[in-house]
Amino acid sequence: MNIESFRIFELVVEAKSISKVANQVHMSQSALSQMISRIEDSLGYQLLNRSNKGVEVTEMGKIVVKYADNILRNYEKMIQELKRYEKKMDTVMINGNWSLVNYSIPCILYKVKKRLPDHKYELFSSSNEDTLRDISNDICDIGFISCHVRDKALSSHIIGKEKVVLVASKDYAIPDKITIGDLPNYEFLKLKNRESVNYCLQKELDYKGVSYEALNTIFEVDSISSVKSSLENRFGIAFLPYMAVKKELYEEKYKIVEIDGLVLEYDIYVVTKRMEELNESVKETLGLIREMGRDGFC
Repeated sequence: MNIESFRIFELVVEAKSISKVANQVHMSQSALSQMISRIEDSLGYQLLNRSNKGVEVTEMGKIVVKYADNILRNYEKMIQELKRYEKKMDTVMINGNWSLVNYSIPCILYKVKKRLPDHKYELFSSSNEDTLRDISNDICDIGFISCHVRDKALSSHIIGKEKVVLVASKDYAIPDKITIGDLPNYEFLKLKNRESVNYCLQKELDYKGVSYEALNTIFEVDSISSVKSSLENRFGIAFLPYMAVKKELYEEKYKIVEIDGLVLEYDIYVVTKRMEELNESVKETLGLIREMGRDGFC
């Protein structure tokens, strides 16, 4: 006797027919009849009265139906709890480019965690190329990147845009608006090996006829905090992701220097393997991220 036997017995009692239920559950009438007989033998009571008109549940059978319903309900609750525990233990690994990992993705994950409290998340900074490789090799579940995905084995969706702005200390000697031709006149602080910002700048400046490499660079650093420290000491100006300096702009420590005719921004893609290859934790997380879209970014 097993859980499925109780479920099928309830169907027979409700339909008052072994033959109808046999067709419904894809069993032969003989096999279903034998299964019910085994239940009766196991319990030691007759549960159904059989006739040419069908079957009728006995008083003993009614007791079995009552408890079978409770058994089935508790079984479903057990399965649900097992799944919840499985999800709790199933960590979702997330990669993202450096600026998103430091400033935007934690905000998204906070909102996701509020709605999926049983899930666990681990977040790592990674290049676009490494993120795509890690997803393909099942090292990472979800990636946030800034380039179009050409691998047909992966699924991608534009989740928003990241804006790059030219910023300076509030009292730095530079007008609030300059031309592209003015750029070589100022000293720059550059982020080293930051593919999204640098690629965006190089592409747009080259299009406008200005070489990014030819800008008057004082020094290159590999962290945003170092650039911010230099900005505050008025050592130069810098191109940075808007999200990285949003707080300082609000506090009026920095100012945005507008460049006439130049808008710098790039698409942000959320990338995974194809939906049918994802586990439930990743599917639920991805669904919320896509649902929130740009509103997920703080």
